[in-house]
Amino acid sequence: MIKLKDIGRFEELPEIAMHIYQGNIPALQAALAAGWDVEEGIVLSKHITLSPLDLSLISERLDVVKLLVEHGVNLNVEKNPAFLRAVRYCKEDIVRYLAEHGVKLDKLNQVGSGAYSQAYYGNKSNIPLIQELGLDIKLHGGAVLRQAVSDHDRKTVAYLLDQGVDINYNKPDMVYPYLATPLTVATRMGNLAMVQYLIERGADVTLAEKGGERPYTIAVSNKDKVMADYLKALEPAEFHDIENKKYELKKYKLTDELVRFLTGNSLRLELSQNEYDIGYIDFFTLTDTVEMKVGRQKLLRLSADIDNYSDLQLVWNPKKKGLIGCYDVEHQEYADLCSFPEFFAQPELYLIKFLEGGFGE
Repeated sequence: MIKLKDIGRFEELPEIAMHIYQGNIPALQAALAAGWDVEEGIVLSKHITLSPLDLSLISERLDVVKLLVEHGVNLNVEKNPAFLRAVRYCKEDIVRYLAEHGVKLDKLNQVGSGAYSQAYYGNKSNIPLIQELGLDIKLHGGAVLRQAVSDHDRKTVAYLLDQGVDINYNKPDMVYPYLATPLTVATRMGNLAMVQYLIERGADVTLAEKGGERPYTIAVSNKDKVMADYLKALEPAEFHDIENKKYELKKYKLTDELVRFLTGNSLRLELSQNEYDIGYIDFFTLTDTVEMKVGRQKLLRLSADIDNYSDLQLVWNPKKKGLIGCYDVEHQEYADLCSFPEFFAQPELYLIKFLEGGFGE
């Protein structure tokens, strides 16, 4: 059985692949003399094809890497640059060799991941080496910082912050398309110790994600009272002043009935038994409601949590003469539902109709 790191296990490999894996330089030289194309992919299984260079890096065969470089192998293949494989799978000697022979440090792979991310997922000891070789960690280390927070990896978080990586990094990627910051990620994970550490290091508690949520409102949605109380104490007082909030929300033209409900003592709406097992809806207080945008529509998020459907959000749409709407975050679908009194009377009816696509007909 042949194990190629995290690529897979194989009963056997094609002949040329076995020569690479074993570092059989004479056999590879003979193959070159016979016209072997060093750029042609090697099929290892139905779903796995690797280039000769990929395989030599995963196998950590510096001798084969050198042979391929000497014969003009492309080190900077679009969306599959050699440097990313090297920092993920190899030790310092191979990484340095490639850097000395024209490999580009700042290329991305097919999923938009760069060198620092690949080293983080593979050989973390290469992270300082990448910086030494010239790839600015301040410019390229933000995604790793956010991921390290998600992984509760305090050691890596501390190192990256010490190197000057932006503690409020929030660029979108495939994992975090909604402008998450390290702090909002830590809050969502319920990691109070990490939240406190990030704030001690200077994280901005008021910085909101694309959907308008900031760390405090995330904690409220998670029903994490200890976290919410901690974050609330650090926010500007005007964020939680009822009169200030009412003034800010004038543009939403909230009905008196809705304002009374959101400033009342009972913010949970119990639903009748239904086939979708939605037992309740928890609403934000008026001061905690979240201003958000869906497309070009400005909406006010009202719900903190919908039982069993965390991706659904109830909102207020001021453009439709004051209607309750529903937004599906995962599928990015929105629909106006009804007036607040109508929704309050039969919430399960409207939510089920939304889930079944009834408002899109």
